[in-house]
Amino acid sequence: MRKTLCTIVAALLALAPMASAQPGMSQSSEKKITVTSDIRYRDGQSQSWLLDLAEPEQVPGGGLRPAIVIVHGGGWAFGSKSDQVYRDLLISYALQGYVTISVEYRFVQEAPMPACIEDVKCAVRWLKAHADKYQVDPERIGVYGHSAGAHLSLMIGVSSDNKDLEGDGPWKEYSSRVACVAAGSPPTEIGNPSSPWSEHPEWWPIGYFGKTTSPMLLLQGIDDAVVKVNLTDDFVNKMTASGADIEYVRIHGHHGVAFDLNLNVTRPAMDNFFERYLKGTM
Repeated sequence: MRKTLCTIVAALLALAPMASAQPGMSQSSEKKITVTSDIRYRDGQSQSWLLDLAEPEQVPGGGLRPAIVIVHGGGWAFGSKSDQVYRDLLISYALQGYVTISVEYRFVQEAPMPACIEDVKCAVRWLKAHADKYQVDPERIGVYGHSAGAHLSLMIGVSSDNKDLEGDGPWKEYSSRVACVAAGSPPTEIGNPSSPWSEHPEWWPIGYFGKTTSPMLLLQGIDDAVVKVNLTDDFVNKMTASGADIEYVRIHGHHGVAFDLNLNVTRPAMDNFFERYLKGTM
């Protein structure tokens, strides 16, 4: 476990546009955050049960803080919390006042589906179990993911009542339910009906149509060749009709929207969404 104390100054923010300051923050002010890498969120043989944590400097008597969980993408078979986009988000949201964690999980070549779903839910429970240590409000935890990470993030938001997906990890005295989920290019159902995964609707957000879900922000590129827009449209229409709280940003763009493309639209939408549901300031 590696810990680094970072002093973030205006010059650094200018070089890292995704690590933007909070609205109204003085351009000359300094913000200190602590970044701790490779914390184990459960014991065991797997080297995938790791997370990075970034937190604003704790203020004595400052009260509980909101938190954001970041889940990387990569087709459930590759990718890393250390990828630059996710590392930038880790820092950016800590600068905005969130305790932020970025999570690794077992890929399907290490453990078959639904192990990756179980892992990210375990990481949420770990955060709640350590809420006092990090001054986190367990009722104000949000999640962001892109692509496969968006699928896993949505599964956190829709399946907290499905005990079969909590896995065999620790912290079972805590719920994996979260306050909100932002998902970029989100696979809501398996697009290939011949895949054995299609036989398990409980592994896909569309399988929870009509169930109680967390508020969701979906960010979808119309021109996405990986996650087809018609599937996301169908998910939004069905879930909204059943009473789910969904904000849908549907824009011209490819699979990288909310990752490395169209950030002038998708990143403010994410920031505003988390402000509204985790800080209650919008």
